[in-house]
Amino acid sequence: MTRHYPAISIAEFYDQYKAFDLLVDSRRLTDPDRTLFFALPGERTDGHAFIEELYGRGVRHFVVEKEGARTQVHSEVLRSKDINLVVTENPLGFLQDIAAFHRQQFNIPVLGITGSNGKTIVKDWLVTLLGNRFAVCSSPRSFNSQIGVPLSVWQLKPHHEIAIFEAGVSRSGEMRKLAKIIQPTCGAFTVLGQAHAAGFRSEEEKLKEKIGLFAGADWVVVPADDNDSIGLLRKLDVDPVRQLGFGRRLVEVNEIPLRLDFPDLPSIYLDNAYTAVAAGHMLGLELEEIAAALPALQPLGNRLEQREGLHGGPVINDSYSNDLSALAAALDFAVAQNPDDHLTLILGSLQPGSFNLPSTRVHAQNETAEDPVSQLLGPRVTRLITVGRTNKRLGAQLHYDTPEALLADLINLSFGKETILVKGASSERLGRVADALSRKQHRTVLKIDLAALRHNFNVYRKSVDAGIIVMVKASAYGGGALPVARAVGDVGADYLAVAYPDEGTDLRRGGVTLPVMVLNAEPYAFGRMRDDALEPVVHSVTDLRAAVSSGLRVHLELDTGMGRLGFRPEALEELLEELAKPKYHRAIASVFTHLAASEAEIHDAFTREQLEDFDSACGRIDEVLPTSPARHALNTNGITRFPDKAYDFVRLGIGLYGIGDATRAAMLRTVLQLTTRVTAVYDRPAGTTIGYGRRGKLERKGRVAVLAIGYADGLPRLAGEGRFAVMINGHLAPTIGSVCMDMTMIDVTDLPEVMAGDEAVVFGPELPIDVLAKAAQTIPYEVLTGIGERVHRVYSQE
Repeated sequence: MTRHYPAISIAEFYDQYKAFDLLVDSRRLTDPDRTLFFALPGERTDGHAFIEELYGRGVRHFVVEKEGARTQVHSEVLRSKDINLVVTENPLGFLQDIAAFHRQQFNIPVLGITGSNGKTIVKDWLVTLLGNRFAVCSSPRSFNSQIGVPLSVWQLKPHHEIAIFEAGVSRSGEMRKLAKIIQPTCGAFTVLGQAHAAGFRSEEEKLKEKIGLFAGADWVVVPADDNDSIGLLRKLDVDPVRQLGFGRRLVEVNEIPLRLDFPDLPSIYLDNAYTAVAAGHMLGLELEEIAAALPALQPLGNRLEQREGLHGGPVINDSYSNDLSALAAALDFAVAQNPDDHLTLILGSLQPGSFNLPSTRVHAQNETAEDPVSQLLGPRVTRLITVGRTNKRLGAQLHYDTPEALLADLINLSFGKETILVKGASSERLGRVADALSRKQHRTVLKIDLAALRHNFNVYRKSVDAGIIVMVKASAYGGGALPVARAVGDVGADYLAVAYPDEGTDLRRGGVTLPVMVLNAEPYAFGRMRDDALEPVVHSVTDLRAAVSSGLRVHLELDTGMGRLGFRPEALEELLEELAKPKYHRAIASVFTHLAASEAEIHDAFTREQLEDFDSACGRIDEVLPTSPARHALNTNGITRFPDKAYDFVRLGIGLYGIGDATRAAMLRTVLQLTTRVTAVYDRPAGTTIGYGRRGKLERKGRVAVLAIGYADGLPRLAGEGRFAVMINGHLAPTIGSVCMDMTMIDVTDLPEVMAGDEAVVFGPELPIDVLAKAAQTIPYEVLTGIGERVHRVYSQE
């Protein structure tokens, strides 16, 4: 069926698609049946080019551009009888219109954030402050563009109580469209920096454009000394809420002092914290609530990473994204951290449009003089080194066409005790340059692919009609609890589960606002758990009383056959007698049990018996409580093998990493990869013994390589003596001799090309972790949780 917009009613269209996912990037497809794809033309790619691929993957709902070359290329697919097609002259405009209509369905406080820098961190910190009290909808990551804003607003759901959306513009006329979508009832203005200057005729025009977001809002938080913004807000009949910070102890909101202990943050971050606190206070947070959440306000972990440099000064790695706004923020940070007033900027290719120069210009010196990038750098950058052909116009002291060329020449460059800022987009991998300029770090790395992790989460989410509790105990099985929690939070996790209260506290300090269940919580920690909004699992009536008396919601664990913790059948009567008291009527968050052998078909009868006992006990509990608590029993293998018992929640653990669920193996992606490096290679004659206890022996003349990994890093000792082989350049190389504390030897006699510096894969997509676990006579869980703290965790998004 083909319809045309604006001929069709937007209300009619909305009724059909309000429960769908809106997709503009084919790589992020999760649910084809409930996906509406907008074929947007872009600077690098055209969404129409992916229609055929998406159709083959099951998508049947498309918004395409009105007749033209783009649509005609896919005319055969678009004429299919089972396709639902909307044809419009402007797919992006239609995306914005439908998002604006969606926004109109909600009568809740909606806070808009804009400014040149700091939008994302203010948004994230506001979510941290508000999340313990309100259900908050917010822009994911830095979704603040003409495309990102409508996708953000589409996330609004009936249960949300507050929404926070950021808006970014680079030229005149853009904010009007974003304001129509966001329709903010209140706002926060961060700062008017130098980013995007080329898109406006003057600083005044740029300020008016940004402040235009707030037309119709009730109030907007703005720095107390920003008189220009205050004046413009008053002309819009918007109340300017003036905030002014005084170090780490005091912030004034409309001249009312709020005395707080802010974290020890650089000044650039303190300004953002003042803005977040003022907005949170205006949205109804009490001073005590703000104070309790302040320790969780921490800088973004994947940007502005400062390290100790080889040459005595700091090296700042910010190779996540590279538009003018991101560059401006990184420069502000680097200048604030610069101890010697000498700043070297290594600048990678900027996003298309950053220069914004007419193509008719031919004189390089004129381009450099007028270039907005040069204006942004100004006198703050002492030395500029550029990478990427598009950066030649900047007239840097040194220029390299590729990152590889710069890496090859680093040995010839001179650096003193200076601050070095490495700024580039993730695609260029300029983090390699920052690594080379930093003091040497341990060469063993655990790589965590967050995109694969989100994919795996969605595989399980689509398989059951239940909420998902994600297990992030033991540092998310070694992968890092905070990054994993943030990643699954982005894609819809309902709960997190940790083993001990300290793990939950770390999540709260990192800004995680999802409900957190604590599996092993003792009464002495209940007071602190209340402060951190953590929910304990209780196994006895005594602990139940103590937890509820402390104001906590609790989870009841029933032991139906695990033989570990939980209320045993003989303790059920005492539990029921206690639960009949009114004080427990709103205190029980869930009732659950652990399955002892859900992965093993040989024990299915026992598993079914566990589930029957669980059902029976839950039925008894329902009789004494006015409302039935949520139930959950299934772990990763249980989700796959017993979907009829999904109840209200399931608990997703090792399957999130693509491990331990043979039935779904083909659908899951590998998340974790452990790699190390060859430290040295040497030749030895036949008969040479290798390592402690002389447990290794060369039966022939051979070559031995030493790896920078040992049992202190998580390679089990049982993997030594030839029982396991790492992969180098696509070939297996067996261990020889014992695994040492800090290093391991491998036999590379048959791999003459191996040399020092080569990467060795311990496990990953091409070498499953199960191989190592089998060699070490253990299970993947133990291997993962045994990976040492000195092993660097590196997170990737794509």
